[in-house]
Amino acid sequence: MRTFRLPMFAAAVAAATLAAGPSLSAQAGQWKVLFDGKDLSQFTILAGGGGGRRGAPAPTAPPSANPTDRGWKVETGVITSTAPAEGQRSGSLATKDSYKDFEFETEFMLAESGTRCTPKLGPKQENLSEDRPCTFNSGIYFRNGYQLNLGRREAGEYIGVVVHRQLPEAIRGNVDWLSTGDCGGRNHVYLQDCDQFAKLRKVNDWNKIRIRFQGTRLQVWLNDVQITDVTDDPTDPAEASWKDAAPIWFQTPPAGESGGFAGYIKHRNVRVRAL
Repeated sequence: MRTFRLPMFAAAVAAATLAAGPSLSAQAGQWKVLFDGKDLSQFTILAGGGGGRRGAPAPTAPPSANPTDRGWKVETGVITSTAPAEGQRSGSLATKDSYKDFEFETEFMLAESGTRCTPKLGPKQENLSEDRPCTFNSGIYFRNGYQLNLGRREAGEYIGVVVHRQLPEAIRGNVDWLSTGDCGGRNHVYLQDCDQFAKLRKVNDWNKIRIRFQGTRLQVWLNDVQITDVTDDPTDPAEASWKDAAPIWFQTPPAGESGGFAGYIKHRNVRVRAL
């Protein structure tokens, strides 16, 4: 759950949208395989995005659009995040095509570390987990402003939908949970008691995600159980592009949020269809 300032975030994704162009190859209703277990030919690196491990050297080469240079590889039929090539910085893995109304599926596995975890926040709204790797997370971004966070709910990193808006209920100034997802799915709420709800995410195992976004209605399923059903219709001019088609992209895990923990996010069985 990386916190962005909206203008920088929107500019980066807008640049990628223009570069990617409209989705022409995925006809409405037909599933398109984005990853066949062999290569990353359906993906590129998001323009303007990316980060690196804490303490990693600054990039010394022009940014590459090749996923294997920017921290992604195919290993035993699976997409996995990894260290970028020398002189490069990690980047987010984005579809070459753009999508507005769509259904998207992937299976993911998140590296786990740390046992002394808590979702509690300190006076500056920092997570108070004694083991910083507890907060290790990744995400799936779509359209131009929505993130499905992929994290551990026991550390306050729900598998739920985040947008960046400055609202009274937002944490850290602009992190608004449209849905707390696998912690009950309540909207615009943070730090609820997750123990009231069944644990759906499999630890150190594969978890299936399905996202359906049509018009203003956004739905998410985790392991075939619906965890999100929200309606969002942005009216702020700064969020006008949120209604447009954009690439779908996998976030490079922000190691700086988790004490420099060099974990991984893996994906397999990735497919999409336009609606």
